[in-house]
Amino acid sequence: MREHKGWIALDLDGTITDKTHHAPKDVVQFLHSLQESGWEIVFITGRTFSFAWKVIKEFDFPYYLAIQNGADILRMPEKKRVVRHYLDDSAIPLLETAFEGEEEDYILYAGYEKGDFCYYRPERFSPAFLEHICNNILPLSPEPWQPVENYNFENGLSFPLAKCLGTQKAMERISSLLHAVPTLSATMIRDPLADNTYLILVTAKLATKGNALNAIKKTMGKGGLTIAAGDDLNDLSMLKAADIKIVMSTAPAEMIPLATILAKHGKQHGIIAALTEATRGR
Repeated sequence: MREHKGWIALDLDGTITDKTHHAPKDVVQFLHSLQESGWEIVFITGRTFSFAWKVIKEFDFPYYLAIQNGADILRMPEKKRVVRHYLDDSAIPLLETAFEGEEEDYILYAGYEKGDFCYYRPERFSPAFLEHICNNILPLSPEPWQPVENYNFENGLSFPLAKCLGTQKAMERISSLLHAVPTLSATMIRDPLADNTYLILVTAKLATKGNALNAIKKTMGKGGLTIAAGDDLNDLSMLKAADIKIVMSTAPAEMIPLATILAKHGKQHGIIAALTEATRGR
């Protein structure tokens, strides 16, 4: 009988993926061996299900997947939803107010059960940023984006995540405004696809990576040692919920002191050495 050893919670992009945004074969095999030896594997990402699926479709063992910072939590590989925390339409006027006078805009994700596309307003973006969206972001999106003129949706529509886009200065200002809203969680991160561009991931208050990890552990009713690995600021709550914290060497400088283990970037398959160290003798 397989003996439960504990939990391993992993970010995807930049943590287990290589430069092609896929999980290398040796990483897949290594995580499979850890799962077989008794570790419960959890993938927690800010990405959509469609993007995440390109990374985790090779994993054929039981695991949990939390997408869009934990807005949806699925038991895999059967894709059974176990937890959902979505924004309701009251978030839209708050975002509209926050973006008054800004050159760029925010986008709204529909959720994986509605096709994983996002709504965006092309005329609200500057030409340079619209070019970034078309050339860099859209090619990585499995589903086509839905251009709209406004966000006047029917009452009761809900969303897993809103993403604010813009310069560091603009995102810092908007982030400070959103942090004051008790129903929201707002995490500012670097745009991995462009220099000098930042994002704010806006979710319902309970949709954070740390809450997702704790919810999964509660669902299974199992404790044990918890190891977590990540490379950006939206991973902080997950790392703080773990006993052993693996921080990728490319993470923002303010994350480095938090590390129990500092790992090489996902492009260098650094997660294997880090998890080997974290699980040694356990």
